[in-house]
Amino acid sequence: MHKYLYTLLIFVLLIPPCFGQVAEPEGQLLIRRYLENTGKDEMEEILTSLEGLKVRLDKMKEWITASASYPPQQVGLQRKLISLGERKGEYFVYIPSNYVPDTSWPVVMALHGVGESGYRSIMAWLRSSAHNDDFIFIAPSYGIGLWWKDEAENLVLSILERIKQDYHIDTNRIYLTGFSSGAHGTWYMAIRYPDLFAAISPIAGECPTPSLLGNLLHVPVYILHGTRDMVIPVEAARDAYARLKKLGYSVIYEELPEEKHRFPMAESEKVLHWFRSSTRSLYPKMISFSTESTRYSALYWIEITQFSELVGQVSGVQRDISGHLIRPERFPVTAAVEAQVKDADNEIHLTVQGVKEVRLYLDDRLIDMERPLSVYINGRMVFSGKINGSLRALLETVKKRNDREALFSAYVDLKVLSQ
Repeated sequence: MHKYLYTLLIFVLLIPPCFGQVAEPEGQLLIRRYLENTGKDEMEEILTSLEGLKVRLDKMKEWITASASYPPQQVGLQRKLISLGERKGEYFVYIPSNYVPDTSWPVVMALHGVGESGYRSIMAWLRSSAHNDDFIFIAPSYGIGLWWKDEAENLVLSILERIKQDYHIDTNRIYLTGFSSGAHGTWYMAIRYPDLFAAISPIAGECPTPSLLGNLLHVPVYILHGTRDMVIPVEAARDAYARLKKLGYSVIYEELPEEKHRFPMAESEKVLHWFRSSTRSLYPKMISFSTESTRYSALYWIEITQFSELVGQVSGVQRDISGHLIRPERFPVTAAVEAQVKDADNEIHLTVQGVKEVRLYLDDRLIDMERPLSVYINGRMVFSGKINGSLRALLETVKKRNDREALFSAYVDLKVLSQ
């Protein structure tokens, strides 16, 4: 009897762990611990252990993508609450019936109109069979729907952060849409956080800050508006469309004859089909960024780390109940950055206004990190040299953005030279 037990024990010990599965690499486990940790000392210890593995950054990038772990989730429609200061915010989420956490999923966030709710907004989209059960839908509820308020903005951002933790979403395929004041909010959020969204579709709304539409260089737009809309006149949509076309941006405008101010259910199939064709641009070679507030200081691979004194004095301008800036549109933007990567010479050229210092996040998907890089600001060279990637920079940026797709292995801080 003992002989058989001994033989069985040897057999069990020889079986590979998880029978048929490959053990998760030590590096992946360490990366997961680093990204989930908040203690500074513990993070430094984990970073030291990772550096001790002597693994190339390319392999670390693979581990970052593969290190995420997501719990099983209930499918179908659910109501959720999220902390919003001293009170709770509400949102509704729909999880496809075939959802599995080992596959990434596209997300559609829908913002409701005045007097509506997240529930009614999400149901309007789910009533269309065009979703084919292959999108995660999210619809927050916010008061009467003034999405350009600071609290509403924080609600949207907090929900996106929570969704990234709870579900395996594809952060390169997050789409934003909204009806009426929700369309106002769609414009508002996309203009200020263009690098979060793959595409947007404002429906029967007005852009409250048309002077900042230039920020949507890499965000395709699908505008829908009814010709007989008496609540928000069709001229608002025509104006935004004309501005984007003049800039040469990717925009589709569909004017709905005889349609009044209501959600165009019949058009949802077109919008979802169009969403499927759009993927976020993470490493664009050109950036156009204007901001009216020091609160909005970063997009894609550029971060304004210090504004001019004038910007600090005029930021935080007031808006009326519709989200319009209370100032003439001819009033100059408080800060602006135009950037271009020139591949042939491995150069980055910046033209800035109202800016004193910038940080550039870099990676071999953006520049040639095997060659020296030259950076010019307002026509003057401010940097020339080799850029070396580091594991610390890579992990810091992933943790800061809570985005395992946005991988930047180096950054450089630059001062704007006085004229």
